[in-house]
Amino acid sequence: MLEYVEKLTLTPSQMTEEDIQKLRKAGWTDRDILDICQVAAYFNYRVRMADGLGVDLDEAYHQSAQRSRERAREEATKLSKELPPDRWHKPQEKKHA
Repeated sequence: MLEYVEKLTLTPSQMTEEDIQKLRKAGWTDRDILDICQVAAYFNYRVRMADGLGVDLDEAYHQSAQRSRERAREEATKLSKELPPDRWHKPQEKKHA
């Protein structure tokens, strides 16, 4: 599923029926696949809108995203999988006193 979402995010024009078949073989239902695709597309839309308009997301958003990534890393570890690189991580800026 994570590979599907990564491909959909980074190279959407390269999606094929084979990508859907891989999800089905992994046990995802067609409804699951629709949900996966909609959630990924929605978050990609939000990020592109924010980036396109130069919106700076607040610290609470970044903290929430980091907590979600940590939960995903824990789940991936349980499955002996590795998460893809975090291409969107923005390092914390050091605030000077």
